[in-house]
Amino acid sequence: MVDRIDRRGFIRLAGLFTGATTWELFVKPTFVFKVASTLFPTQQPTPTNGEAQAETTDSARKVTPTQPPELAPTKKPKAELERRIEAYGVAKSIPAFEYHGDYYNMYPGYYMDPGYFAKQMEWLAINDFHAVTADELVGYLNGELDLPGRSVILTTDSGNTSLNSLPRMVPVLKEYGMHFISFIWTKNMDKGESSVCKEDRCWKTFESALSSGVFSFGCHSETHRDFSKVKASEGLSELRSSMDEIESRLGIKVKCLSWPYEACAYTPDELKSIGLEFAFGGTSRPIMEMAVYPNDPMRYCLPRILPPAPNGVSGRPNNMTMEQIMERYTNYPREFKRSSDEQPIILSNRTQKISDR
Repeated sequence: MVDRIDRRGFIRLAGLFTGATTWELFVKPTFVFKVASTLFPTQQPTPTNGEAQAETTDSARKVTPTQPPELAPTKKPKAELERRIEAYGVAKSIPAFEYHGDYYNMYPGYYMDPGYFAKQMEWLAINDFHAVTADELVGYLNGELDLPGRSVILTTDSGNTSLNSLPRMVPVLKEYGMHFISFIWTKNMDKGESSVCKEDRCWKTFESALSSGVFSFGCHSETHRDFSKVKASEGLSELRSSMDEIESRLGIKVKCLSWPYEACAYTPDELKSIGLEFAFGGTSRPIMEMAVYPNDPMRYCLPRILPPAPNGVSGRPNNMTMEQIMERYTNYPREFKRSSDEQPIILSNRTQKISDR
């Protein structure tokens, strides 16, 4: 039986929803992909009391492990790509992880804390993984750019609830040479829309993250609704407006989207017409094929898996460790190295202890 995330079943049992809506995505004229909308919001959750406390305590400020990666992140990107391709070959498939910052508790099997997040970034660095940027992913999807066999796509859905997580993530990503693609939910991001964003705090946080060089940015819509239920003219207009806001505030060209509720919609030609190059959904492929491929026909509904939680295993694909995920979804399975403290918190579900935050 195919291993699947229990996200939909969990919500149904909780009585939050009574059914799913299917939709059709036309990728090529001769194929129709039917994908069920995910029945769980993908926005960044409201920070918990624990997060607020973590932001003001020494333990939260000292979550980054001290062991540096084997590769200095200051080396030239092109030279590093060439070195990794020579070492690991060209990527035939790349897994994409769906985070919501570095501190969240969405439901059982999908949660994270800052210390464990830092441990995962350390593991990726020690094992010489290349974190793909938005521009690199466009080239890979177009079949124009080769990426190393050890590559990973790190994504996070962001918004005005990301004001604590983004500043924490930046130094960790810099230390370990990692890169994230952040999709911004633009509702209540302006200083006049929310007290959270007074003195333009929200956009300034994203401007700082952009200037750090460890983030690419895309769109997560304005209303965060299920666009598979919204007519194309209305939905495309909203997405373009949200993209315009991001471009105006950050001075970048927005090329990518993550679908709210993981509910992909509209045709590739329609999405291309508003300037989008690719988009992420959720379980848009069978669970054991949930990776991104060169010339991917699902480029506007790319699958994302969930990073292992602090108990050591992922909720999608169920009960798989980081090692197992990389062995399944990359074409370079080899023996992986452990983190600096030799505790297999990421490498095995036998250890349930959370990291040293």
